Amino acid sequence: MDFKSFSLPPKNAPPIGDCVSLENRRNQQRAIGSGEILISWHHEPDVLRAYSTLDISENGARVVLDCYLPDGLTGLALFHRPTGIRIDRPSIVAWCRAMRDSQGNLLNYEAGIRFF
Repeated sequence: MDFKSFSLPPKNAPPIGDCVSLENRRNQQRAIGSGEILISWHHEPDVLRAYSTLDISENGARVVLDCYLPDGLTGLALFHRPTGIRIDRPSIVAWCRAMRDSQGNLLNYEAGIRFF
């Protein structure tokens, strides 16, 4: 058999303005406050992970992490504590970014978790 070499065309990154929007896409108010959200990720269904919440709404939550979570990671958001509110909804990591101090040192990560 004859195999021809295959190469993808060079990938040029789009200008940052084309892929980042600062527009607020929320329909519901965020509830600001501390607490934890418990999530079971689909790749580890028997393991519950607790993440500190910065804020939470009917459609999702912003959480603090000590490691990066890849965009598109899916799981099941179970409940929020200490409120005891049951969520029981599929969820996805919508975004994750590094938080740094003024010298550029990594402090932690923040992620947006969207509920379906």
